Amino acid sequence: MYSRLGLALALAASTLVIPATGRAVDPTLVLDGAQLIDGTGAPPVPSARIVVSDGRIAAVGPLASTPAPDGAEHVDLSGRTIVPGLIDLHFHIENDPKLALRQLSHGVTAFRDPGQWDDKFVPLREMVAADGLKGPHIFTCGPHIDGDHPAYPNDAVVARDADEARRLAERNVAWGATALKIYFRLPLASAKAVIEVCNAHHIPCTAHLEILDAREALLAGLHGIEHITSLGPSLLPPREREKYRQAVLLDNDARRDGRYESFAHIDLDGPDAQALYAVLRDRHPFLDPTLAVFERRADAPPAKTPREKAEMMAAGFEKMKQLTRRAAAEGAQIVVGGHSEVPFAGRGEAPWREIELLVESGFTPLEAIHAATGTAATFLYRSDELGTLRPGLAADLVVLGADPLKDIRAVRNVERVLTSGAWIDVARYRDY
Repeated sequence: MYSRLGLALALAASTLVIPATGRAVDPTLVLDGAQLIDGTGAPPVPSARIVVSDGRIAAVGPLASTPAPDGAEHVDLSGRTIVPGLIDLHFHIENDPKLALRQLSHGVTAFRDPGQWDDKFVPLREMVAADGLKGPHIFTCGPHIDGDHPAYPNDAVVARDADEARRLAERNVAWGATALKIYFRLPLASAKAVIEVCNAHHIPCTAHLEILDAREALLAGLHGIEHITSLGPSLLPPREREKYRQAVLLDNDARRDGRYESFAHIDLDGPDAQALYAVLRDRHPFLDPTLAVFERRADAPPAKTPREKAEMMAAGFEKMKQLTRRAAAEGAQIVVGGHSEVPFAGRGEAPWREIELLVESGFTPLEAIHAATGTAATFLYRSDELGTLRPGLAADLVVLGADPLKDIRAVRNVERVLTSGAWIDVARYRDY
């Protein structure tokens, strides 16, 4: 077990793009012939060449016009599609550190846990070091910062006023956090204090909002929002918004069914929605909708759910998808967060399901891939290190056996994964 200082240093080191573990990186690797989706949102390159040297992208472009260094190892990937390594911005490590390695075999080369004590990551780091594995890039927030009667006491610290919120935020940063997360019971004045700490250290501040009004939080400088449901209360008329707020203040669990009931009746074109859209257009926040964790289907309801309730929840989920697409059209920057365990995906498949749901919500496959790569890296404040396949960036990429632009479900067809310039053993990692 690390000492507190050792743990802080380990966490800080985890933000570096090139991990120290794993086998030696081949000097130069040339990948030829695949369709390239580079993560910038640009159109694909039909037949590309990617040159990898010392763990980074050395050159990338059309096969016919991109030179290959003498003596390089060539890999023919004709008929495949290459995308950047996927980034999961809402990964809960909980008590399952092996899940991060299983997701790596699915093409998730980086993740951010949005709220957890640092020592939860020690088993993963020890496993990677002991087994000589190539691990994913790990980004942490420390425990999320909540108010009195926190929703998840084991994963949170409680700030009773703005000064305490500021002190706890500074402590998370000192322990290695690369972002901070506000939870919904934190009052606005305390939330502002956390945002100020993030700005001072040039790291993003994100939030789960149920009681705080998203418009007020964004105007106070909040950089990102976790969960599409965080926007729901802001779209309710004032009286309904206060009714929902008081219900959640009384009982954290009131939000579990309440958010579906609220969404089922939200007017996406009403005056409250228009007020929110104006803020989105002004601030362009990051939005991590985590649709997969809220997915409900009337034809496949949870066990023992009455038909009427199942239909209400399915209607609410449909409106969540519609709002996700509308928020993007109004200026929000959409990213991908899997949430680890979700109703309609197997273990380690949540990021795939989230990408599929974005397409189901009206995004193009190219937009969904951009959300999971280039935009996600921007929300990490690491767009100059990873997330796109450009010269100088980390050589993190996924080789798909089918074309996701024709059918987004092809993101599941992972044949190879390269992280920091080294291939991982996909079959071995899928055993985790």
